[in-house]
Amino acid sequence: MRPRKVTIVDVARRAGVSIASVSRFLNNFPSLKEEKKRKIEQVIKELNYRPLVYARRLAGGKTNSVGLIIPGYEGIFNSFYGLEIIKGVGLALEKENIDLYLHIYWEKDNFSASLIDGVIFADVIDNREQLLRILKERVPCVVINRKMEDVRVSFVAIDNFQGAYSAVEFLIKHGHRKIAHLGGVMKVQCARERLEGYKCALQRNNLEIREEYVKIANFSKLEAREKVKELLSLKSPPTAIFSASDDMAWEAMNCANELGINVPKDLSIIGFDDNPICLQSKVRLTTVRQPLIRMACAGVGILRELIKKEKGFFKKIILPCELVIRDSVAFI
Repeated sequence: MRPRKVTIVDVARRAGVSIASVSRFLNNFPSLKEEKKRKIEQVIKELNYRPLVYARRLAGGKTNSVGLIIPGYEGIFNSFYGLEIIKGVGLALEKENIDLYLHIYWEKDNFSASLIDGVIFADVIDNREQLLRILKERVPCVVINRKMEDVRVSFVAIDNFQGAYSAVEFLIKHGHRKIAHLGGVMKVQCARERLEGYKCALQRNNLEIREEYVKIANFSKLEAREKVKELLSLKSPPTAIFSASDDMAWEAMNCANELGINVPKDLSIIGFDDNPICLQSKVRLTTVRQPLIRMACAGVGILRELIKKEKGFFKKIILPCELVIRDSVAFI
């Protein structure tokens, strides 16, 4: 059995730094402190970590390396989403014995694809401009976590609409008619689709979409807490809340408990993600599971096809979500 390849996650864990810091070191970011540089360099030597094998070339000048580009912010590497994507891509590439080049992409970065065969663009914040910069490199590219209808590029996305619809329909089947929504950042595609799924489920069941029940909390725990207080102080408060993320749903549960409102007896709550936080309370959170690892693996599969095939190959995959039923929803 081939020994497991050392990954950037292993280096970060051993060095006691973030994955972003290791990525910055590998990309020669000048802002990284000398102390961190020395620590990371030492661990790389200890673990014999090789992020890219520059000398290795396959037929046709291939590098046998793939880039995972995550635009946005450093904190993404410490998030459930970021770690699951890295894990999924890493596992799929390891089976193929392909190296992974990990890059956090900020707006002013100059990305070069000269040492990789293809790019997986994990679009978290709907940054179209950054994607177009990548496509200008004319390297095989697949986008994950976003439907791309206005740019001809292969993608793997999650059916956020279906996931939200199934969550709200589940609440309706449990007798709920006054269902609120904690929304995410509206400039982000997944948040908009989850809101649309919520509204459509209400409409198809002949239920009114009440403006006061739709609260945009921008995926923020702090904002979610304030919005839940507003909802529960209404003259006719909701009996259920569908949240666009587990973090906001978790905060809703905490807020309700502090106000003496029992979940799920007095208030039912459903989240979205299937983050490990769902299991960290006596009342385990019912949620919509995103198939993140499956999405990442599918992205790798498409990229392998893109690298092998002629120009013009195009593929899109939309994966269904799964409603995970636990303890936070009750019949009324």
